[in-house]
Amino acid sequence: MNPICADNADDIILRACAKADELGVAACIAVVDNGAHLKAFRRMDGAFIGAVDVAQRKARTSALFPLGSGEFGQVIADQQLTGMELSNGGLAAFHGGLPIMDGDTAVGAIGVSGGSAEQDLEIARYALGMDAMQ
Repeated sequence: MNPICADNADDIILRACAKADELGVAACIAVVDNGAHLKAFRRMDGAFIGAVDVAQRKARTSALFPLGSGEFGQVIADQQLTGMELSNGGLAAFHGGLPIMDGDTAVGAIGVSGGSAEQDLEIARYALGMDAMQ
């Protein structure tokens, strides 16, 4: 499994920032590799300081459990896994994190924080070249 390269991570950050600007959201964007280690990060001007950690947690969640962080939250609720989000150094159980896939292989993840959960997901999807919402 090949982790995401630095140039790809930087490109993802730039696309996320462009979409955040379009939506009028000052966001924090984190890109991690397949081991959930930070590869690239941007805190846009005006983004809340607290969003730094949240973006990284969303990315870590989607790298360690290769599904959207909002889907991860739904699994926690459906399976009554109270406290699961406290594992692995702290995870996020709401929208804004997505795995970065190369075919069927997760090579990293993105986490976005700064807007509503729906806006964060829209930014992440755009950054990965996915349609706005499903």
